[in-house]
Amino acid sequence: MTAIAGNGSRFISRFDTTFAALDSLIFRTSVAADPSDGAFDGFGYRATTPISPQLDEALSRNTEAKILEGNSKTGLQLTGQAYWRPTNSFGLDDETGESRYRAKFQAELRWYILQSRLLGADGRRKVAWLQEDIQRATYEKERTDLNDFRIKEMLAQHYDSLTSGVLQHRVNTLRLLDEAQNYLLASENISSDELVRTLDDRMEAERKLAGIPGTYPPAKSLADFDGTWVTIDSAAFLKHVEATQSDMKILQLRVRLLEEQERNVSYWQTVNLAPFIRYSYYDRRHLPNSSNLDLGVTFTIPISGETSRKKQTLRTERAVLDAEQDRLSRRVVDKVSLIIAEIDRLNRASAGEGRRVSELKGYLAMRTKAYAKGLGEYNRLARAREYIMYVACLERMIEYQYRRDCLVADLQALLPDESVLRFCAIQPLRDRINQLP
Repeated sequence: MTAIAGNGSRFISRFDTTFAALDSLIFRTSVAADPSDGAFDGFGYRATTPISPQLDEALSRNTEAKILEGNSKTGLQLTGQAYWRPTNSFGLDDETGESRYRAKFQAELRWYILQSRLLGADGRRKVAWLQEDIQRATYEKERTDLNDFRIKEMLAQHYDSLTSGVLQHRVNTLRLLDEAQNYLLASENISSDELVRTLDDRMEAERKLAGIPGTYPPAKSLADFDGTWVTIDSAAFLKHVEATQSDMKILQLRVRLLEEQERNVSYWQTVNLAPFIRYSYYDRRHLPNSSNLDLGVTFTIPISGETSRKKQTLRTERAVLDAEQDRLSRRVVDKVSLIIAEIDRLNRASAGEGRRVSELKGYLAMRTKAYAKGLGEYNRLARAREYIMYVACLERMIEYQYRRDCLVADLQALLPDESVLRFCAIQPLRDRINQLP
């Protein structure tokens, strides 16, 4: 069929109006944008924002409290005893009665030197500081994960606006095409297969448009899409990740904590050495009351291998963490390698669609001139399909760029203190299209 005739003149007018509008959008002058604009705005700030002042203060106060707790260990211990003897001593007193007394009061002050703050104070402080560093790193990891979601939400909104703007033109053209084909089907001037194809395309496009949250205006230009080609410096990126990635950092701190705890384990911690002073007072029944003062040293020395076993336990725990670090490092390297490879594939897919957009644009320009010079009617349904093909190509290009940028966001999630843009070389996509095979 070459024309929509008869009562279909209203469709002819609507098609011509739609074609003129699309031509003005496709062949208008395209204003090039900075490749870093829009999509990459979310990567420009420090990945991990500082923890809240309240949490920062709470962590500092907790560490200070732990240190003060350790420093409060004086090792001093005061004990007291009181005895009372019944009147009948059951014949256990000596004959002279020297040992007889009604009551005895005793007080003793001991100083457990090895359990006081004099031993291991520096080690306790280091342990407290390392525990605080681990807590901080854990909270910062949570903030990094949250920032990853925020960046991806920014990307989604940016590309939703682009996709919606372009998609609305395809939906409107498909709706017009669907109406015209239904009109032709009523007069048996078109096959039902062609109508079903258009119906399926329209419903798919409408479903896609309905799935985009929010409302965006139609695109003001369909001339081109200023895509980008992103190249990652994988060697520099991996080197930085291994030194700063949140999970790696936490594991490194835990290893340092175990090392410090092992240094703090000492045989002397199990030895009790305590000089003491003891005062005793005797209340006697038939003799004058008396008192005495004793000075001495008490000690206990455990005979066991507990200390060496405890050190060995800490070493094995550290070996587990070392193995976990190695496993995590390999996993990060594999993940980054796969992401970078997929980024390259999506770069190439975007460039391929970009070249296709350029070729279709040239084809549409040629066809527009031919239609303008032609006499009589022509197949407007086929021409509508040409525009739909062009707009769909733009949509795929935008989709590839969105998927690529989400992968860049996955790389950003591995950086707690740096923007991924530091490791990216960003070029306009049009500069790479001609380099494709």
